[in-house]
Amino acid sequence: MKISKSALDEMQTERRNRIGNQMFLLTFYVLLLDAGLYGMGIHWLEYPTNSMVIIILSMSIYLVRTIAANAYLPPKTDSKKTVASLLIAIGCSVALAAAVFSFFKNSSAPFSAQGANDHSALILFLVSVVGLLLSLIAAIIRKRIDKNDSDD
Repeated sequence: MKISKSALDEMQTERRNRIGNQMFLLTFYVLLLDAGLYGMGIHWLEYPTNSMVIIILSMSIYLVRTIAANAYLPPKTDSKKTVASLLIAIGCSVALAAAVFSFFKNSSAPFSAQGANDHSALILFLVSVVGLLLSLIAAIIRKRIDKNDSDD
């Protein structure tokens, strides 16, 4: 069995690539459909926000499917190191989000929301949080399944 730099075996790499190709095509067609609907006058979100929501959702689905197919982590990983790095990444993300919110909370910057009904930043933040939570839930489920398989 040939191991690449990412330490995934060949089957995992093929699964990951297949899922990636499917998600690329899905993202392309959904963005194309959204552009067509936008051109016909159907607006579900304002312009940059709708594309970002579609891309973030596609990336989240890709990540969840990759974790569920067991093609995200190499076969033999140190679980303590993975959990520690995950906790560090979550802590840094929360600290960065809190710093950004506190910095822009009192700021009257010219790039703040133009209108009173512009909630695009909140929508993007919520979609990102939901995607991260789905990825975390999928990783936890996969870890428990792997743990149960190793006990048998």
